[in-house]
Amino acid sequence: MDNSLPLTNELAALTGRMGGGFLTEENASKAVQSLAYVLKDSVPGSAGAGASIINVRGRRESTGATDPIVLQADRLQYELGQGPCLSAWAEQRPIIIQDTREETRWPLWTAAVADLPLRSVLSTPLTTEGRHIGALKVYSPLPLAFDDHSVFLIERLATPAAVMLGNVRDRESAQRLSTVLVDALTTRDLISNAQGVLMERMNITAHEALIVMLSAARGEDKPLHLVARDIISGTSDE
Repeated sequence: MDNSLPLTNELAALTGRMGGGFLTEENASKAVQSLAYVLKDSVPGSAGAGASIINVRGRRESTGATDPIVLQADRLQYELGQGPCLSAWAEQRPIIIQDTREETRWPLWTAAVADLPLRSVLSTPLTTEGRHIGALKVYSPLPLAFDDHSVFLIERLATPAAVMLGNVRDRESAQRLSTVLVDALTTRDLISNAQGVLMERMNITAHEALIVMLSAARGEDKPLHLVARDIISGTSDE
């Protein structure tokens, strides 16, 4: 059966969504979920779809899940350290489970999901510019739910998903770095201002003022910037 025309229509619809500001969505979870719904709606018999990623803190997490079963199945993979999505991610190739009751590659995970309405899994890696972003996956309550067309579709959807998630992660990393830098500069200014207060109050040098502050921080078991804040506010005994 020739599935090229339906697939073309599906990808055209996806392109339209992305062109309408999809990649600039402020809420990353909602943006990924929009793509996951495209996948779920395009694969007959799906129970849910979503993505697994490593966040800016280096932790595995699910994003854009369309249904609770996705979060449950994913959480068990992260906790047990095994499963089809983690393997697709690590091995950088599509992974299919035709029936969880017959699957033997991930015994701990398949045993853990035995009570869930989950029989088939299809997952493919999310990779952009050589970076392994995570994995895109779709679950089904039916055995033998996925075919060659399903694999072709999820691989095509994975490309824009990886680009979008890569951009989101880069932006989040940049924002986090910016926050860290702002905090560092704020702390530096706070300490510098406190030094000035002590220099004037005690008629000492900047170095001597810093020594006084460090001594107070050790004696009070407080971070240096909090000691500086107290000096500026006039609550310190120094």
